Amino acid sequence: MGYGKLKLSYVAPLFFLVFLITALPCRASSEVSVIPKTIKVGLVQDAQTQDFSVRGRYRLVNRLTGGAVSDVLPGERWQAKYSGTGLQLYKNGQLAVNAGSTLGLQQVSQMVAVLGGRGNLKNIAASDNLQVLGAGGKVFGLRMDSGNIKVLSGSGTYGLQGNKDLNLVALSVAGRPQNYRGDMEFRLQPGGITIINELPLEEYIYGVLPREMPASWLPEAQKAQAVSSRSYAVAHLGTYRNQGFDLLATQMSQVYGGYDAEHPNATRAVNETGGQLVLCEGKPISAFFHSSSGGYIEDARDVWAESLDYIKAKSDPYDKNENHYNWSVSYSKEQLVSQLTGRKGYYNRAGEPEKIFTRVDDIEILEKTSTGARVKKVRITGLDAEKKPLRLEISNADAVRIVFGLKSSLFTMKKESAPDGKLNSVIFTGSGFGHGLGMSQYGALGMARKGYNYQEILKYYYSNSEIGPLSGR
Repeated sequence: MGYGKLKLSYVAPLFFLVFLITALPCRASSEVSVIPKTIKVGLVQDAQTQDFSVRGRYRLVNRLTGGAVSDVLPGERWQAKYSGTGLQLYKNGQLAVNAGSTLGLQQVSQMVAVLGGRGNLKNIAASDNLQVLGAGGKVFGLRMDSGNIKVLSGSGTYGLQGNKDLNLVALSVAGRPQNYRGDMEFRLQPGGITIINELPLEEYIYGVLPREMPASWLPEAQKAQAVSSRSYAVAHLGTYRNQGFDLLATQMSQVYGGYDAEHPNATRAVNETGGQLVLCEGKPISAFFHSSSGGYIEDARDVWAESLDYIKAKSDPYDKNENHYNWSVSYSKEQLVSQLTGRKGYYNRAGEPEKIFTRVDDIEILEKTSTGARVKKVRITGLDAEKKPLRLEISNADAVRIVFGLKSSLFTMKKESAPDGKLNSVIFTGSGFGHGLGMSQYGALGMARKGYNYQEILKYYYSNSEIGPLSGR
């Protein structure tokens, strides 16, 4: 999770591979002064078609003018289609909307039937800003979703009740519906349709927490994860602003599964920590987390080449598990060549991926992180596509992990040589899973088992931090 913005560079003549992260030190980690009411999550990009349906009552709205386009009701089959120049929406197989602009699919919390002077009925939604004329000709605006509006009938006074049913949008993914709370936006992009889910921040965390941590884990560990995920989301608001949303629904931000991913245990953890963030100097931090530390938390500068005041190296005695310790990965020399290809992150001077090695002769560990646990820098030597000698240095621990396709960069290496002295195979043996920065999830579980609460867990893994709401909230 939370890889930030990553950049790989291919530099002559020593061919360094460098990972950079855009997160800044504590004092400038975020400009957010209040927790936002809603967050925008990019679900789908460059879609040519997208089937959807609703549970509850929704309305299609032109996002440029705010005008209503069409009601969307349960039982209707809708499809958004990219025409190349515009957006077309089909209802039950028939073209219903031909729009040249972005459309919003918004919840309608309440409908009221108003009887006109000629006996005509008109449906008015909560968002239509109904007004009434009071005594002395004074105009009052009514909030139809407040539940406090009273009407007088021949048999007494009654309060209008809003829609208490759960509204959901179902997007068809691989032929199966996936349900989401909140509103949707169908945004036109040059390559297709971007689909954005806008919903309250806390409801977004409902759909994140069970995907990032098992819902069966102890409550204090889940609370720590809820606060960490909330902090990460707030600190990274607007990361994808130029595409119309804040975060992706994938590991490039946090894994978000929508309503279908929710679990009562996780929802309880979110509610019991509502509004709580990990703060450094009063600002929400980029609360990076990973599955298993292997026994050591690293300094950010060793892993992503950027110093962060709240992510510092330390031992992690709480991270104990059978899933991510003492793993091994072996490669023959042919498999190494296959692993070290453009699709794994190597780029030529034009920024295009290319295969660098046609033969790997040796791998050397040049430097380790400040804990002495993870490999920070390696050198690979061999032959390039023209059979000329090639040397590649891979710098920063996470680059090492990703390039070799390993669970973590906390490993030892055993090499076997061919009769000619060249590398024949290599075996990596290590522990941990992930980049090793910030909170270890298995470590959080270990601390919870020892009786620590979520605030103590978070303060251990995030140095120089405090837990609480934003002061401007």
